[in-house]
Amino acid sequence: MSATIPTSDMDNFVALSVILTGFAESVIAPFFDTYNLKDQVYAAAKADDADALSALLAQYAALAAQSAPPETVIAAVMQPKETPTARMARSIILAWYSGAWYATADLYSTSSPPTPRVLSTDAYTQGLMWKAGQAHAMGSADSAFGYWNTQPPALAQFTGTAST
Repeated sequence: MSATIPTSDMDNFVALSVILTGFAESVIAPFFDTYNLKDQVYAAAKADDADALSALLAQYAALAAQSAPPETVIAAVMQPKETPTARMARSIILAWYSGAWYATADLYSTSSPPTPRVLSTDAYTQGLMWKAGQAHAMGSADSAFGYWNTQPPALAQFTGTAST
């Protein structure tokens, strides 16, 4: 964990990311975090709109203190969709899945589609979209030659959750 990010903010960011993505904490913030993706996504969110990120994390902390179930947390942080915190939540989801940051101001632009910024090569190749699809980014397979000739592991193995 980065020394510049307060522990409580990162803990809340990770816990909220788990709820927003549907992936287990062991995938979002593994004990041995060789790619450091949580810090990359957090830094991109903070650089985009620090106030919205702070408000979103405070909103999540308040809901967590009430032991709100994940469905309640999602409903609270994602609506109404035009609010800065809902836009931030959507950008965080997109970043975790795609490895790219979509500026919150561009999410609902009617003049042009959003232009994402790839966070890093690792963020792209380790994006959750590949795990959800039980696949890998082109040119980044960790498996031995011929791996495509067998069925992929169960989705739960990729998501770190008990059910798919």
